Amino acid sequence: MFRPNTPLLHRSGFVLVFVFVHWLSMPVSTQAQALTKVPFPYSPINASALPFFVAKDMKIYEKYGLDVDPVFVGASALIIQSMLSGAANVAGFGGPAVVTNVLRGGDVITVAAMTPLTISLVTRPAIERVEDLKGKKVGITRLGGIPHFALQLILDRYAMKDVAILQMGSQTEAEIGLRRGVIDGAVLSPPQLYLLQRDGFRELVGAQDYVRLGIKFLSGGIAARRSYAVKNRDVIVRVIKATWEGIKVIFTQDALAKKILAKYTRQTNPEILDKLHKFAVDTLPREPTIPREAIVNMARLMGEFAIVEKSAVSATPADAYFDNSYADEVKQSGFLKELWK
Repeated sequence: MFRPNTPLLHRSGFVLVFVFVHWLSMPVSTQAQALTKVPFPYSPINASALPFFVAKDMKIYEKYGLDVDPVFVGASALIIQSMLSGAANVAGFGGPAVVTNVLRGGDVITVAAMTPLTISLVTRPAIERVEDLKGKKVGITRLGGIPHFALQLILDRYAMKDVAILQMGSQTEAEIGLRRGVIDGAVLSPPQLYLLQRDGFRELVGAQDYVRLGIKFLSGGIAARRSYAVKNRDVIVRVIKATWEGIKVIFTQDALAKKILAKYTRQTNPEILDKLHKFAVDTLPREPTIPREAIVNMARLMGEFAIVEKSAVSATPADAYFDNSYADEVKQSGFLKELWK
């Protein structure tokens, strides 16, 4: 059962793997035994994960013969660790962690694209320009995560050097730190973005600005272990199809989508839920093809920012990070044409 406030965020990788293994060993009902069990860690809890929530609550995964139970894990690095341990083979996340994993010899790759870079840089009202962050403190969740990478890209575009970057642990903690004045800015996604904007904080750089700044990036999607996906191709294809049926529900059943959003985000403010739903509709794609250019740019920039070894990026082909054959199979089957007609 999904628990939004799961303590996994603050536990070690060892405990995370133990929980997953224990979860897999639990007895299941006769009906569940007829389904293919797919442990599914994901991050973060926001509108980008709404397709997983919808597909779960509407029993769309079950329609495709899958027992998928999304479990929130607070950091991409912990998701990678659980996957490499064998506790999970499919997950809902993307971005730099996939690139880092591949360059370190791991086999976790992206198999479907869902979210471009949309996370925002939010600041105290008095900070009106990126240049005003000189000498200031900006909070991120963890070093090497998507918020960190987004902030590095922004600072690089504005040639900003003198900015202190602090690890806050989670987006909720970053929001609290900004409210309490511990930090001057934070890199956040909805709903934290909308809650802060409501209370007078400033969105200094938002989703619409990345295009203007020439930043192409893939921050979310469906990932899988390549070794598992090759042997269980049909499972990956079914996960993609079910997730995209969830996206169709988001596009066509507003009230239902917002009800499910409220359940998982524990957000009850109608205005915030409206914004979260609109965010999902504006950013979720109608098809799962992974943009090669976004992956190439992401890996290249990670090397330039010394997040990974630049020489390793140069020596690694782009196809090592993703596999579009599963998305191609979904498209060629006529599924998407039928879904969106």
